[in-house]
Amino acid sequence: MLALVTKTIERNRMLKKGDKIVVGVSGGADSVCLLDVLNKLKDKYNLKITVVHINHCIRGQEADRDEAFVKALAEKYGNEYKAFSYPVEKMAEENGTTVEEMGRNLRYYSFRKIAGEKGKIAVAHNKNDNCETMLMRFFRGTGVKGLGGISPVRGNIIRPLITVDRNSIEKYCNENNLNYCTDSTNNDTEYTRNKIRHNIIPLIEKEFNQSIVDTMYKTAEIMAGEEEYMDRHARTAYSYCAVGDKVLSVEKLLDLDKVILKRVLRLGFIDFSADLHDVSYEHIKSVESLLYKKNGKVVQLPHNLRASRINNCIIFSKHIEHKEVSYKLEPEEPKYIPEIGKTLLISKKNLTNPKILYTIPFDYDKIKGDFYFRNRKAGDKIYLNGVGGRKSLKKIFSELKLSKDDKDSITLLAVDNDVLWIPNYKTSDMYKANEDTKNVVYMYLKEKEN
Repeated sequence: MLALVTKTIERNRMLKKGDKIVVGVSGGADSVCLLDVLNKLKDKYNLKITVVHINHCIRGQEADRDEAFVKALAEKYGNEYKAFSYPVEKMAEENGTTVEEMGRNLRYYSFRKIAGEKGKIAVAHNKNDNCETMLMRFFRGTGVKGLGGISPVRGNIIRPLITVDRNSIEKYCNENNLNYCTDSTNNDTEYTRNKIRHNIIPLIEKEFNQSIVDTMYKTAEIMAGEEEYMDRHARTAYSYCAVGDKVLSVEKLLDLDKVILKRVLRLGFIDFSADLHDVSYEHIKSVESLLYKKNGKVVQLPHNLRASRINNCIIFSKHIEHKEVSYKLEPEEPKYIPEIGKTLLISKKNLTNPKILYTIPFDYDKIKGDFYFRNRKAGDKIYLNGVGGRKSLKKIFSELKLSKDDKDSITLLAVDNDVLWIPNYKTSDMYKANEDTKNVVYMYLKEKEN
């Protein structure tokens, strides 16, 4: 066991010397085994281990027993100990989600709270858990990524037991005189995972493949490799299609192969939500349909995510409560704008810098007033050659059929009510520098300054 787990750790570069490790311990055989193994490896890697236990307040005295057991276990190893209690059933009902999902979210929230930015989180998922997860995803409908199973490493989360089956874990506990708790809800087949564990997998082992757990693990390794390859190509294609921050060209998207296209559209939401498991294949197909519709159409997705077709582009966004934005921009003084996560600079210098994302030269002699980066306001207008004069933003946004949320989310560069630049939309033709301009001032959009 120790050799197999060490091999898994080394192969996936899970640990390095001096790591701070948060170990999620429920008190069951899997987490007890994990904690014992990590303590045996503690000196080798110079680990600082913190045991974290979550009481879901579902099983009454049994849950309290588990909490006391884990606390005593942490004391036995000399590990730091933290415990959290949540009324998971009540919180699941209030948030319109399942008890399983709410419990999972609260566990990882607690783990991250203790781990901080630099710590790692060790959880006890094993080879059987991987098989169950793959089957759950398959029954619900999934793709290559879903069939890649449970990743050995995801961000700062590590799974040292992922190559070990449940029988080997229980055998290890027995041989090393490790007591553990049994969660009575693990036998409740009202829960999907338990139904797969107790009913479906035994049937498959009996009637079709007695090594289904190993077979599924090998399949997951193949699929994970395929997913990594496809994701790399999708990210390259995303860069090819990008014409702005979270803005993709419809024309370029239509050049893509259908398989890569769907992945690129999914990547459009990645910055808004690290976990996109609620964004389904059908949702992405709805976003894809925007490629064949008129400007102004919007697709709503879970978690307030949305995709809009504007100016022959697909714009990805997330509904948020919009606060007032107003920043005065002084020449030669970079200003970080937290609402867009970028830095703006007004400068008379013609700069070249790899951190500069966008540059607009303006005719400084035509600008009478101070530069502001702000929300739209009543009376705002922008000069456009195509209309032969100034046009109100209200009319422009109405023609684009923008929703109120999209309008409220727009920030712009202006002098008084004269708009110079609307990111991802338009730039004033009145103020843009040309061959007759004698006094040029540049607006630079840059990555955040360190």
